[in-house]
Amino acid sequence: MRKAVHCSLLPAASFCLLVLLLLPACTKEDPPLKIGFIGGLTGRVAGLGVAGRDAALLAVEERNAAGGINGRRIELVSVDDKQDAAVAREVVANLITKDVVAIIGPMTSSMAAVVQPLINQAQIVMVSPTVTSNQFNDQDDYFFRMTMPLKVNAAKQAEDALRKGLKTFAVSVDMGNAAYTEDILASFQKPFEAGGGRIVCVERFKSGKEGGFLPLAERLLKEKPDALLLVSGAMDTALIAQQVRKLGSTVPLFASEWAFTSDVINFGGTAIDGLQSYVTYNPASQASPHLKFLADFEKRFGYKPSFAAVLAYESATYLFAGLEHNPRREGLKTALGSIGSLQGLQGRVSINRFGDPDRATFLAQIRNGQFVTRE
Repeated sequence: MRKAVHCSLLPAASFCLLVLLLLPACTKEDPPLKIGFIGGLTGRVAGLGVAGRDAALLAVEERNAAGGINGRRIELVSVDDKQDAAVAREVVANLITKDVVAIIGPMTSSMAAVVQPLINQAQIVMVSPTVTSNQFNDQDDYFFRMTMPLKVNAAKQAEDALRKGLKTFAVSVDMGNAAYTEDILASFQKPFEAGGGRIVCVERFKSGKEGGFLPLAERLLKEKPDALLLVSGAMDTALIAQQVRKLGSTVPLFASEWAFTSDVINFGGTAIDGLQSYVTYNPASQASPHLKFLADFEKRFGYKPSFAAVLAYESATYLFAGLEHNPRREGLKTALGSIGSLQGLQGRVSINRFGDPDRATFLAQIRNGQFVTRE
């Protein structure tokens, strides 16, 4: 009798042991969805890259707190392209081997020109917050972006200058991001000259090179232009403006959207008062999602977000929407293309089948150390 009881318990005990052994495997979480981020995190363009990375990280943290993508956590893998073509190729190639499902970035057009062929070959989606060069317009590829092609704002800038009676411009162009800066020059010059204006001087330079900006400022002012167009990042735009003002000139200053980060105010001081550009982002927007983002970002990182941060956050939001439908590399491009539009922090953003956005733009100006805008 005792022997029979012992034998009958063995199968049950074995079954329970088997269940206990299998239980950890059954409850193990799926691996996280890896999303890459590439931007210039060091050097003179770091203001753009760091803001973009931080905003993408905030979006990831918020999404993970809300349950991730269909229950899977998201992991952001950030790399520094150092605004260097060889480095950009290397770090993107590394991201691709790390099984990221998509990449946010890069933050400048010159780096986008370098890595676009790589992501197309690998068939991996890349969503850039801030790349605007016209060379990416209307291409059926894996490159998406969240900001308007620069020809739109450059033409508006030219029209605005002509309305103000400014007939001659001198232009400084940073060749360190030539895919963007030369495009800005051409996109401004064509409508400006068609309207009767004239470019009297173009000074090209490479950001970070020795020599200072005083000789550059002197050359820009030599022909006594009605205004200056400074096509460079925030720090260089600020430093050139300082030299222009030190020479006693009160000539109106125009810039590209690239310069409109907090660094232009931090480095420019009173010299950049009145600096203006047409931009994608309205820092004065009272839209509730925008106000919440401003508060959350500053609380998390301790500084005020720029347009780069806003656009990077929207890029991540757009990518999450696609990943909800297709959490894999294969098919993600199609999933994003089917979305059509998203609710951005300041309003709806339409994105066409080529991955190019259509959204409101604004005339921005710096007044008393603050960004102000009007439509």
